[in-house]
Amino acid sequence: MSLEFAAGPSATSRIPPFRGLSVTIHPAPPANAGVVTARGEVDATSAGLLADRIAHARLWFTSVVVDLSGITFFAAAGIDALVAGDPQALVCSPAVLKVLTTCGLENRWELHRSTFLALAAGVSLDFAASTASTASPGTAPRAAGTHRA
Repeated sequence: MSLEFAAGPSATSRIPPFRGLSVTIHPAPPANAGVVTARGEVDATSAGLLADRIAHARLWFTSVVVDLSGITFFAAAGIDALVAGDPQALVCSPAVLKVLTTCGLENRWELHRSTFLALAAGVSLDFAASTASTASPGTAPRAAGTHRA
């Protein structure tokens, strides 16, 4: 399953990589995890599309990672989209990371260097939570904290 959406002057026309926003949603391992990948610019006109796609992914997947590594411009409206969608983890481009740190929101979400690391951390956290009842109380938090990028 892969869905692609575009915002800009005309969604059917070819959008140059430096204008507009394209968003795809696809499943990823582990089971029931989804990745929302955004490329382009997030501004006041395209932030609603990003929020909508994150909310759509949360309907279908229990764990959602938003890959913003292809974002070249990230306006403050993009923060509203992320807060509304409330994903579990983010993969940030330098433009997104700059806005998040300027607003003091770098600790609101799990930030990772790649989608692979974000998905791996989700598996590790799920495993740590499931084994917390059988292991000693101090092992689960330590195991979960070691996978943060």
